[in-house]
Amino acid sequence: MFAVPEALMAIALTAASPQPNSQDEATASIPFELDHGHIFVSAFVNDQGPFRFGFDTGASGIGRVDSSLASMLSLQKVDQAGNSDGFSLKTADVVAVESLRLGGLEKREVHLISRDYNAGRKPGLQPILGIIARDFFADELVTIDYPAREITFSRGHLEQGQGGVVAYGASFSVPVCFASGCFPGKIDTGSSRSFVVPKDLVPKLSASEPAAIGQGLRTNGVATLYEMTLNEPVHIAGVTATHQKILYAEPSGDTIVIGTEFLKDYVLTIDQQNHLLKISMPGG
Repeated sequence: MFAVPEALMAIALTAASPQPNSQDEATASIPFELDHGHIFVSAFVNDQGPFRFGFDTGASGIGRVDSSLASMLSLQKVDQAGNSDGFSLKTADVVAVESLRLGGLEKREVHLISRDYNAGRKPGLQPILGIIARDFFADELVTIDYPAREITFSRGHLEQGQGGVVAYGASFSVPVCFASGCFPGKIDTGSSRSFVVPKDLVPKLSASEPAAIGQGLRTNGVATLYEMTLNEPVHIAGVTATHQKILYAEPSGDTIVIGTEFLKDYVLTIDQQNHLLKISMPGG
C-alpha cells in the first residue's frame, strides 16, 4: 500500500472539470504517471479537480482523501475508523463524498478515510491528495499496462484456464513459486518495491547475501530494508523472472508483497467479479 506522508497545501492540477463518459461504454482508458514507483491518476472529487491520486490495489475500500484536500473542499466528517498497515493501528477521520470520479467511472455518496498522507514526504516530491482503492473498480475488468502508462476499464472478464490466468485470494494473493515451493504473495500496485518477502522465507531461497539499503515508509511507521538477488527463477501469474531483486524488512511481514518495481515491465489484468488475475508481457 501507499505509505506516503504529508503536505499542508492541496494542489489541483486544473480547475476544469470535464464531464464523465457514459457508464454504458464498454471500455474506458485513462493515462497514468509512474513516479518513484507509484501510480498516479487524475481524480475528481465532488466535480472539482483533477487532483493527484494514487492508484493502489493494496488499499481496501473505495479510496482515501488527504486531510488537506478534505479541508479545502469542506468535506463533512462523519465517523472515525482504524487505519492499519499490518503492524500498527491508528485512528483516522472518515469523510462524506458526494462524487469520486476517475475518467468515466464514478462512485457516488461514499465515505472515505482521511488523514495526512504527506507527512515526512521527501522534499521535491509532489504531494498525494488521495488514493483510488480496489473497491472503486470492483465491477470492472481493469488492465494496468505499465509500459504504455495506461489503465483500461471494461466489462470483459478473464477465464480460468486461459494462459497465465490464476485465481487469487484475499488482497489479490496469488502463488509465488520458487525452487523450494510456492508461497502466497499479494499484488500491491501501491508498493514501489519489487518483491518484499517474509524474513522467515529467506533461508529457503537461493540468493546473495542480504545488504541493508535503508528504510522504507509504512502507513503508520518505518522499516529497515535488506536487499538480495535471487540465484533461482521465480514464477508468478504467468510470468517467470530471473536474477530478481528481493527484499525483506525489519520488522518483517508474513506475506510476500509484489510491487511496482517488478510489475513495471508487464501488463496486470484483474477480474474482481471472478477473482482472477493475470500478469503478461506487453502485447501478449
